[in-house]
Amino acid sequence: MTADTTTATTTAAAEPSAPREITYSRVAAIALPVVLSNATVPLQGAIDTAIIGNLGDEVFLAAVTLGAVVISLIFTSFNFLQMGVSGLTAQALGAGERGRVLNTLLRALVIAGAISAALILLRWPLSDLALRLFEGSDEAEALAGLYFRIRVWGAPAELANYALIGWFTGQEMTRRLFEMQIVTSVANIVLNLVFVLGLGMDVDGVALGTVIAAWLGLGYGLWRARARGRAIAPAGWRPELRRILDPSELGQVMALNRDIFIRTACLTGSFAWMARLGSLQGDVILAANGVLMQFLHVASYALDGFAMAAETLVGQAMGARSGPRLRRAVVVSSVAALALAAGFAALATVLAIPIIHLFTNVEAVREAARGFALWATLLPLIGVLAYQADGIFIGAAEGRTMRNAMLISAGVYVPASWALTHAFGNHGLWAGLWLFMLVRAGTLALGYGRIEARCRA
Repeated sequence: MTADTTTATTTAAAEPSAPREITYSRVAAIALPVVLSNATVPLQGAIDTAIIGNLGDEVFLAAVTLGAVVISLIFTSFNFLQMGVSGLTAQALGAGERGRVLNTLLRALVIAGAISAALILLRWPLSDLALRLFEGSDEAEALAGLYFRIRVWGAPAELANYALIGWFTGQEMTRRLFEMQIVTSVANIVLNLVFVLGLGMDVDGVALGTVIAAWLGLGYGLWRARARGRAIAPAGWRPELRRILDPSELGQVMALNRDIFIRTACLTGSFAWMARLGSLQGDVILAANGVLMQFLHVASYALDGFAMAAETLVGQAMGARSGPRLRRAVVVSSVAALALAAGFAALATVLAIPIIHLFTNVEAVREAARGFALWATLLPLIGVLAYQADGIFIGAAEGRTMRNAMLISAGVYVPASWALTHAFGNHGLWAGLWLFMLVRAGTLALGYGRIEARCRA
């Protein structure tokens, strides 16, 4: 028995002996704060895009698009800190192990700090290496490099926030995510308006505002986590490095993190590949795709609420070894997600043109974006299948299956998207992204039986 479970078994279970029924209202209670929280993330990005896009020169918009892709490639490669923490926290909660719930967060914060220090030290070679993947103009690439080297100073806050998001999600405390994101997003919007419109900065102002906002969001999240930790800490529990770095627990975390890291690196690399294929078509297409990706970002962040509901409820079912609860969690969360995806796709399609015009006043970019808008507005109907599958497998801590499925998906997507783009231009590029989403969902669906078998074991 590990140090975490030894401490936990001296206390009452973290979850009532009669588990709560999994209903649509319970799923909504978990998902809706995440939907509202996540909606502010692309809204924040959309406002950044609108601010930069209305400076009258597409090079600024192209630079922010490139810089954001590069920093996303780096940061989201480490979002195993969110995924791993969410699944492990939910399983610990389902098993009634409160000490393990606390130590799961502390381990993740230690790992986040170590990774962030390495990223800051390596910021110059990382930015140079990442930008070699793209083919923007010299001016756009220079500005994108500046954006990256400023944003990387927010790495400790960004990565620690991943851990906090996963920890709160695993406990069904998704309202905390909404609160953290409101603090971050409002601060980011205000700071970017001040730096860009008030002080006359451009790409550097957007990057600096985002960094400061991330640190403010982290401060709020740590304050909330401290209060929660005091409320659930078992009698006599205290943070100890020996328990945080317990070999058996740390080994499980690192194995899961390794697999999710590989999976996420393939995912972000695939989106970077899409940006590269767009950059080969010139700054106008690159900027237009940056605008259209805002539709996908909004949808994915909103639908992530139901994926997180699946993470939480599947994880708790796995911890309790309950097959009926597992299946109920999968069905209810997925049906709700599909309904939201259909509504979003319909609304986005109707409002696509005025939204594009809001994002940029560069007519060449507007015209290009209008021509490819349907690919972006209807994509959530396919993407939701992949997002829900991710949530289910994260909750079950099935990192190996997720890794293998993503390796297959990326292996299909990269050559297929190159061939489609070569044959059909930017329409082929977007068709390749649709194919990627379908393969992601299909490969995970084939592995679902493993989860059922583990839950019955």
